[in-house]
Amino acid sequence: MKKTAGLLLAGGFLFSSAMAVPAVDGELSAGYIKQDIDGWINYKGDSADVDSDLNIGTENSYFIRAKLEHPIPILPNIKLQYLRMRFSGDGTVSRTFTFGNITVNVDERVRTKLDLDHYDFVLFYNLPFINALQVIDAEFGLNVRVIDFYAWVQRVSTGEEDSVSLTLPIPMLHGSLELKPLSFISFLVEANGIAYQGNHYYDVSGEVRLKPIRTLVLDVFVGLGYRYEKLKIDDIDDTSADIKVKQPYIQAGILF
Repeated sequence: MKKTAGLLLAGGFLFSSAMAVPAVDGELSAGYIKQDIDGWINYKGDSADVDSDLNIGTENSYFIRAKLEHPIPILPNIKLQYLRMRFSGDGTVSRTFTFGNITVNVDERVRTKLDLDHYDFVLFYNLPFINALQVIDAEFGLNVRVIDFYAWVQRVSTGEEDSVSLTLPIPMLHGSLELKPLSFISFLVEANGIAYQGNHYYDVSGEVRLKPIRTLVLDVFVGLGYRYEKLKIDDIDDTSADIKVKQPYIQAGILF
């Protein structure tokens, strides 16, 4: 919660500062996202399937983001984003498995939680030769994503429970490409990714943006998009996971 509040304050500071400085562009937006998770996690035991073992399915959530672009060539631009990703389950398991210090038996009821909140801190540069005609906006940079990973399992019949909590700072390459064929519509593709020592993590999103309100000071936009995310970690603090999340979303915001 403190991290989210800090990100909101930082985004508000960027927005208020940018509005007061000429030749500075930016974005402030928020969105609704539906998250469908698949895969498995393993904590000191067996690989537990997210769907059939942990009884976790689709959740509704939200994200917020802020972006600031300035005219100083040597300094990078900045993006900030928070994506809330929290799942819970309650049901009967289809097989026996071990999670941490507890063993869950077949046909036993369990309660579960799985959190993967994201905090993105992106430093990027615009690619000037591609952007020269103002039709294509290309960006490339570094994203340091912090994931608050939390998994919890409880045997309902006995009350036994165990959990694992990790804070994972993950440096990732970042790139985006926005095509602007007309003033009121654009098409945006954005990606982040890294791979090392049996671990890999990437996400790709595509979005259509409409700008129904345009003024001399700012534009109001609505975006409809889809995000695919894949995380594989191998034995980090006794924890392994292979998780995929499919995420259609809609967002609204202002461009200045």
